[in-house]
Amino acid sequence: MAGFVVFLSVAPTVFAAEQGYFAKLGATFSRGVRNVVSSPYEIPYTIGKYDGKNDGNPRVFRDVAGFFDGVFRTVTRFGSGAWDIAWAFIPGDQEGLPLEPETFF
Repeated sequence: MAGFVVFLSVAPTVFAAEQGYFAKLGATFSRGVRNVVSSPYEIPYTIGKYDGKNDGNPRVFRDVAGFFDGVFRTVTRFGSGAWDIAWAFIPGDQEGLPLEPETFF
């Protein structure tokens, strides 16, 4: 009897922690759409980050480095978003690529 009472007190918290299929699908799909749509913003965002550094390099070098890093990050964010959109409908744990920031909006 005591085991049954413990089960009743623990079981709801265990099942409440899991998201349902449609909640995971919605979160993954919307994260993918946001990343695909905001992927071009990576270029000016990264240039701004590089431009704000004061590492002794001339500003033009920092901005060019920021541009090329931004292009790489654009491709990464677009690919991560496309992956999320394509695989959102498959049941399972959909973590995605760890991007910084995860989404821009």
